[in-house]
Amino acid sequence: MSKENTNAGETEADLVDFSYIIELGGSKPEFIKQVLTIFMENTPQGLKELEHFIRKGRNWDKISKQAHFLKSSVGIVKVRGMHERLQQIETLAREKRDKKVIVNLLDEIVETFVKAEKVILSKLESVS
Repeated sequence: MSKENTNAGETEADLVDFSYIIELGGSKPEFIKQVLTIFMENTPQGLKELEHFIRKGRNWDKISKQAHFLKSSVGIVKVRGMHERLQQIETLAREKRDKKVIVNLLDEIVETFVKAEKVILSKLESVS
């Protein structure tokens, strides 16, 4: 598979991979609904906290811990690129370096999540 894929051919559905949740829940709608509900209750607020820590201060420990916390959520509800970017933020914050890179990674995460949120909410509606 080529890494030269362009965004032009992608759909919003390509942003989120629900296969792990479906595998865990055995396609049980109530399980999928519960996981997605918890994800949507926690992730937007968690991202806001991460954004606050990154943009308003230099508490490297809080940035690292918040990125780690969010990483576990996006390991279950797989939003394309978020896990890897959160890992980079966690590592950079732990090493107390590259604040500009961290800000750029955050911007990419927020942009991706805004699009993915629609897909997740649509999936949540379809399993209700």
